[in-house]
Amino acid sequence: MTRLVFVLVAVAAILTAMPASAKPLKPERSIEATGDFEGKKPGKPARDVSGMACLPAVDGERRCLLGNDENIDAQFATLKGKRITPGKTIALIGTAPSPAALGARPSVACPKQGGYGEFDSEGAAFAAPYFYVTGSHGCSRNSGEFRLSSFQLARIRVDAAGKPEGPAELTYRLGDALRRAAAAGSFFGKDLMSADGLNVEGLAVSGDQLWAGLRAPAPAGKAVLVGTSVAALFAAGSDPLKAAIDTVTFDAGKGRGIRDLAALRDGRLVALVGPRQEQGVPYALILVDPRQPAAARELGELPDRKKAKAEVVALLAETPDSLSILVGYDGLKDGGFEEYRLQLK
Repeated sequence: MTRLVFVLVAVAAILTAMPASAKPLKPERSIEATGDFEGKKPGKPARDVSGMACLPAVDGERRCLLGNDENIDAQFATLKGKRITPGKTIALIGTAPSPAALGARPSVACPKQGGYGEFDSEGAAFAAPYFYVTGSHGCSRNSGEFRLSSFQLARIRVDAAGKPEGPAELTYRLGDALRRAAAAGSFFGKDLMSADGLNVEGLAVSGDQLWAGLRAPAPAGKAVLVGTSVAALFAAGSDPLKAAIDTVTFDAGKGRGIRDLAALRDGRLVALVGPRQEQGVPYALILVDPRQPAAARELGELPDRKKAKAEVVALLAETPDSLSILVGYDGLKDGGFEEYRLQLK
């Protein structure tokens, strides 16, 4: 083999081994909030938006539900064109554990024991007739505390117009699934920053399958999805989860974990990925089929937003060739939402 041929073969091998990556993405437009979303303190605008999901559009208008990181409630919103209008809030939890919560209260060996008070919303999903919102199910990032309030999954039944038909239902059983997840369960209850402890940041629901996307851990450098049955998670009673657990890993890039998820009609997922620990790793969007995770491919890298973390991806429209999605940011007032169009072919 000549030196030139050897070099060409070597280069081809390197390129083949690299994950597919699309060009940097540019937003189609910015989405303006017509008012302030509820922040951590009364009268203060939200600056830590962490999850949102929407119903299909009706007459160009869609009803959405938004999670704000440390609040105990979620907030409805109306999205139309390039404007998003904050609506009423709905309680996810109260100030004390609910006796109606399903499953058994978990006992978690975080470095410290904390109180009850933050839901720590990290992901939202919609699958008719329910909105779903998940807590982080991880030790608190700054203090390493176990807070029971953050180890719950909530769902809210809504009518066709997206109006709630009752209070939020709560279950502890997602924690059972996480604890049993292959390759990730041993990180349950460990500190995020010092031990890559398990932490949920993405949520998607497709049929009866719920997927939790993990910010951490990333065993062998792979991002982790944990799936199980919605019906089993919300079955009546205090028994632990009895359903099977699906654990899926895919290449998200060095130093990255899942920061949010959105489900497509055919069961594929759009994963918003970003740094597992500190900033410095670029955020990107990856198309992943849980049935064929090795074929996951990057759709594009998001622009760098100074002092902001991409925490929300919500599906707006879907065709065989393209997607329209909304991206929102923790660190920007009222989410700093942007609309993107992604080419699938």
